[in-house]
Amino acid sequence: MGVISAAFSPDSKTLASGSADGTIRLWDTDTRQHKETFSGYTGDVRSVAASPDGKTVASGSGDSTVRLWDAGTGQHKETLSGHTDWVHSVAFSPDGKTVASGSEDGTIRLWDAGTSQHKAPQRRAVVLRLEGHTDWVDSVVFSPDGKTLASGGGGGTIRLWDATTDQHKATLAGHTDRVNSVAYAVDGNMLASGSADGTIRLWDTRTGQHKATLTGHTDCVDSVVFLPDGRTLASGSWDGTVLLWKLVP
Repeated sequence: MGVISAAFSPDSKTLASGSADGTIRLWDTDTRQHKETFSGYTGDVRSVAASPDGKTVASGSGDSTVRLWDAGTGQHKETLSGHTDWVHSVAFSPDGKTVASGSEDGTIRLWDAGTSQHKAPQRRAVVLRLEGHTDWVDSVVFSPDGKTLASGGGGGTIRLWDATTDQHKATLAGHTDRVNSVAYAVDGNMLASGSADGTIRLWDTRTGQHKATLTGHTDCVDSVVFLPDGRTLASGSWDGTVLLWKLVP
């Protein structure tokens, strides 16, 4: 069965992969050997993410749940239920205390990674859900300082949210098809978005202004990620290629 998602541990020594067969596998990046298999899902594993300390793996699935796993033992720790449709993306906050999940139900949920309860601000006692996308949410990512959550979805827009409340901060518009992936640069001042329209857009997160459109792929751009140097962007596409982009300061 196909591999749908993958993520490195913070030390890059382990790679987690999520598959259409409902399993997650951990791989040793030095030896390329399989280390652990996490199983229990009844649907595709759409997204995987490692906690900042490398001890926990979060995953989102076609069965509408988010699950937390012990990265050392492979044991299932918690199942986070609440979404009503496929979970397409999961992300840890930089401090490891919060897991964000984006779903085909059009909502984003924030979870306390320690207690596995929905994270709710002290001012309210209800589940914290971020609503505003007009279609499914394909990608969620925290800013490096953990203060902002960016999300991309089926409406072709990117939304920026205050990560400690349910407040919508800005909407970035310009793509002509769904936004499959969003990624912050290391300094947090730039956001990249990859879209089914075949383009990548760069945004200034301080002003919300569109900075550049990168063209070169001939099909849907499914994934974007900044390299640690902060000035190189990698993009993966349905056209079967991975492109590296050198960004000018």
